[in-house]
Amino acid sequence: MLKILISAYACEPNKGSEPEVGWKIANTLGTLGHKVYVITRSNNKENIENYLKYKKAKNITFLYFDLPKWIIKILRKKKNSYSYLYIYLWHIFIFFYARNIISQVKFNLIHHVTFASLRFPNLLSIYKIPFVFGPVTGGDVVPFHLRKSFPLSEKIKEYLRDLSNKYIKFSPLLNLTFHNSYLIIVNNNETKKLIPKKYHYKVKECLAIGVDKKNSIIKKTRKFNKFFQICYVGNLIPIKGLDILFKTFLKLIKNNHNIRLNIIGKGPLKLKLITEAEKLGINKYIRWIGQVNRKKLEFFYKKNDLLIMPSLRDSGGFVILEAMNNGLPVAILNIGGPAKIVDNSCGIKINVKDLTLEQIVNNLSNKISYLIKNPKIYESKVKKSLLKVKNFYWSKKVNFIYKNFKINEIKNKKNSIISSITRTHTRCFSC
Repeated sequence: MLKILISAYACEPNKGSEPEVGWKIANTLGTLGHKVYVITRSNNKENIENYLKYKKAKNITFLYFDLPKWIIKILRKKKNSYSYLYIYLWHIFIFFYARNIISQVKFNLIHHVTFASLRFPNLLSIYKIPFVFGPVTGGDVVPFHLRKSFPLSEKIKEYLRDLSNKYIKFSPLLNLTFHNSYLIIVNNNETKKLIPKKYHYKVKECLAIGVDKKNSIIKKTRKFNKFFQICYVGNLIPIKGLDILFKTFLKLIKNNHNIRLNIIGKGPLKLKLITEAEKLGINKYIRWIGQVNRKKLEFFYKKNDLLIMPSLRDSGGFVILEAMNNGLPVAILNIGGPAKIVDNSCGIKINVKDLTLEQIVNNLSNKISYLIKNPKIYESKVKKSLLKVKNFYWSKKVNFIYKNFKINEIKNKKNSIISSITRTHTRCFSC
């Protein structure tokens, strides 16, 4: 059994995204028998404590920390729930907050879990305790030839993000974190490239997302009802490839009026998309569902026949795993995290390199049309989705991350951890 201190800025039950990563990794470690202490934001306390009233978290102690309220008020304000500067400072000042607990508990290691961005250093790495950094992400970029449809503000955001990625190798605090880490876990090779080469011997690859084991039995076949139901789940923002989604659906509906599109989510593009759908004459085939809770989302996974997620930049894709876990094939672009989850045996994966937007749309619509016309191939993809998602169970992910850590090595021979990492050349995209 290890005593582990986890840094998880985002850590809440039933929230998805970053809070889900923090919550699941901590809870999985607890169920595996390790003694876990989690430092998270005070803002998360209410949701965590309410959850624990009905369901206990095994072997976990939650510690809550925030910067003074006046700093929060200045940096975050009312409309900005995720201030980059505030998150950055939080990961620095937990060094001082953790001093007391570290003096009382003899931790075997410290693990930075969230935010899962490579851009945030963590000063807990300074303590003379083996430090695990990640899984972290950030190397994913929107292909330049697919940024043309972005509004100017989004183009500027992506350009600034590109610049911030270049700064990572020169950041003193990030280099301090890399230097003091015994293990750096990255989402993909693109993120690894952002880390100075002298630290690459510490790096392993593993996706920063997972899924719970499905206890209920999912039917291995589906019978299409009157309509073939396609759904999109996510924020309505430019990087989600909504232009590709709409153009693809327009081509599909011209050839087959028995197709429907269900859009689940909200965002700044909603009104623009509705207006565009009205102009194109396809709004009558679209159902705008809005944001729903996770329990209701499972209902929609079961009622739909295909999930389309044409993200132009995505390090993970929780909804992809959740859909597959409910027997729903997924169509994605060969970009980022989704491309590590879906292949053409269990879903649809469209290459984008050197292809125009129109070519991508043609390829995607053709493959979906072929799937609709071939029920046996569809059923095969359903079955293989259910099989492949098993590779992404949280227990498998956490076991992969921690398999190099043996308690005696950590207590008595810290350098042996580094040597064990250098002997490991395994990449894990499905853990």
